[in-house]
Amino acid sequence: MEIYSTEEQQVEAIKSFWAKYGNAAIGGVIIGLASIYGFNAYQDSQLETQEANSNAYVAASESNEASKLASYVESNKDSGYATLAALKLAKIYVEQDDLAQAKTQLKWVAANAADSSLVDLANLRLARILVSEANLDEALSLVQVSKTEAFTAQFAELVGDIQLAKEDSSAARIAYQKAADNGGLTSNPGLKMKLDNLAVDNGIVAVLP
Repeated sequence: MEIYSTEEQQVEAIKSFWAKYGNAAIGGVIIGLASIYGFNAYQDSQLETQEANSNAYVAASESNEASKLASYVESNKDSGYATLAALKLAKIYVEQDDLAQAKTQLKWVAANAADSSLVDLANLRLARILVSEANLDEALSLVQVSKTEAFTAQFAELVGDIQLAKEDSSAARIAYQKAADNGGLTSNPGLKMKLDNLAVDNGIVAVLP
């Protein structure tokens, strides 16, 4: 997957993929079954169910209401759309300062998402919440290695933040450099400041552009 500069762009890219190919991918499997077994009625039923599922997800997502998104997730846990809904639900819970509920949703996405990018995104957001709660070791365990290249820089930068909070400036500098080497300076100009500050603290001349 192409590397995107922000998390929201990554989420929108995944949503667009599901909107464009979700029905077709599932439909292709069903059509294959129909051609082999003659399950034409089954095919039609499944395609209708998938379309209804997609429409229900759009309605719940556009409502921006926690109750509707929670209801959708609970009723459609086997759908790929449920993980997208749970991500948005977690974001709403964070905005409401209900971090316990947000963590529950993010853990569910990380455990159930079929898309590795969604697993990475859920773990990244969960780790940030844990950092805000000073659960540094647990947060660090979630972002040591990303499943996808698109999240390498963001994982590494957060590792740097955590190591800095743990007062390990050497480990923080290594992590920040890894983030910079993987496109982190493009997505977050603030990363250069973090590296420069550590360079000054350690008497090292900064050489980043």
